[in-house]
Amino acid sequence: MAEGRMSASPDARKKAAPDLPELLRRAAALAPKFRARAADCETLRRTPDETIDDLIETRLHRMCQPARFGGSELDWEAVCEVSLVLGRGDCSQAWVSNIYAEHAYVIALFADEAQQEVWGAKIDALVSASIIPLRNAIERVSGGWKLSGRWSFASGLHHADWVVIANFTGDPEDAGEHLNFLIPATDYVIDDDWITMGMSGTGSATIVLDNAFVPEHRTIANSDVAAGRAPGTAFNTAPLYRMPFFGFAQLALCSVPVGTALGMVEDFAANIGSGGSGPGSEIISERLSEAAVETHAATLLLRDRARLNMECLTAGEALGETEAALTMRDGAYAMSLAKRAATRLFDVAGGRAQYLSAPIQRAFRDIQTSGSHGSLNWPRSALRYARSLVKTPGVD
Repeated sequence: MAEGRMSASPDARKKAAPDLPELLRRAAALAPKFRARAADCETLRRTPDETIDDLIETRLHRMCQPARFGGSELDWEAVCEVSLVLGRGDCSQAWVSNIYAEHAYVIALFADEAQQEVWGAKIDALVSASIIPLRNAIERVSGGWKLSGRWSFASGLHHADWVVIANFTGDPEDAGEHLNFLIPATDYVIDDDWITMGMSGTGSATIVLDNAFVPEHRTIANSDVAAGRAPGTAFNTAPLYRMPFFGFAQLALCSVPVGTALGMVEDFAANIGSGGSGPGSEIISERLSEAAVETHAATLLLRDRARLNMECLTAGEALGETEAALTMRDGAYAMSLAKRAATRLFDVAGGRAQYLSAPIQRAFRDIQTSGSHGSLNWPRSALRYARSLVKTPGVD
């Protein structure tokens, strides 16, 4: 558990925060280590401790941490770029790296008192989350809330110091309010139920709460986050901190499997190549070329949409439904392209690719599994985008 790690010293906080070129250099050096640990990561069903140590040493998890806490305070384009690099090493470890980086931005949205609790004593605190709002047991009490229930799919949970969960208030018949809650590791139990065909190294287990108290200052309404007026924006004024969660964050998540697909193309070309002049060589060459252009197109989609969103925020404009529909469209389609490329290569990779020791089969499974993430679902995202263009009869 996270309690075993030492907090950063005051001197460590004063070190200059690395910029994007330096973080990309560190990510490129770390990707081969991810690859070397990929099989162990899958067996462990969580991120290896050595990888956690590397993330803290490289400060990749602090990309989106506010500068006032010594973070790099970079934008979403940076998270996507770093994730594309790390994904080439191992999808599961890169996913967790991405999650920790993303959640520094989430913590920055809470009240200053909550931020001080997280980073004041432990500048390298790691945060997991399960932010799809549920209707678990919730009670309004003096000074805050009490919650009980289970919140699943919390990637990086085993090493987390804190988690963010989401829940609706009110009765099931009542729409209620969508709230986000920040909870320390001492207040929840882990149900280690993440036993999956792919992405098993993410350790995306279930958070279990039993009448846990969450004070008011560790609660934010999703309506405030969506409107760019979360409490933390009074202290953290960079454009990133006005970006909503939903409809926008998945660009960074998608960058991980797209990076893994890029790695598959590189591995396929290096280890299998065009197949020479033997039987089926033309088919193999065509598959390789198609996968290469699909992954390249996916990369361009992610980069372009992240850039456009950040340009909008930097100009002081809000990101609304139109931008969310476009972001979901581009992110989900990039995910579809990555899945298509991975399948295309795996289909012609041959018998040796079936061994569990072969990196290509793990990459294939991880890409398929990551594509099942709700925010990366193409049919759902395509429908939302179409409805943003043409009002569907009978649909609000």
